[in-house]
Amino acid sequence: MSRPVAWLRRFAIMAVGYVAAVLTSILVPVLLIALLEGIEDGNWSIIFAFDWLGSFPLAVLTVMIGALLIVGPALFVAERFSLRGWFYFAATGAITSIAFGVSMPRSASSFVFNPGFLGFLATAGIAAGSVYWLLAGRRSGTRQTLGRD
Repeated sequence: MSRPVAWLRRFAIMAVGYVAAVLTSILVPVLLIALLEGIEDGNWSIIFAFDWLGSFPLAVLTVMIGALLIVGPALFVAERFSLRGWFYFAATGAITSIAFGVSMPRSASSFVFNPGFLGFLATAGIAAGSVYWLLAGRRSGTRQTLGRD
């Protein structure tokens, strides 16, 4: 396999992993909210109240672009230095999720420290980082993906 083809293949694997991680970072909070609401009130209609066709694609696009600004350099470092540990990607996901979640405007008031909200964001980020690790991170920077067996 030629070197450019191997790089394109690796980039495609990274892109698929990134899209899956973004979807995970959005769906995990929806699932957690649904579980919390369902356990408290016995009302599971929140899953059906979510605007899956209207706001979900916009949320995916927003998170994909915004989070890439934060996590892009970390993915480059992982590829360059062949960082393949689960903890690296889980921690990177948590940090990215917290940084992105805190930077998003929610109201006119300033950020108020809320450990529950930060834990919520960290959980979504760890799940997203784990999904990325499963799909693309375990083989980051490997010679095999570059065609140099």
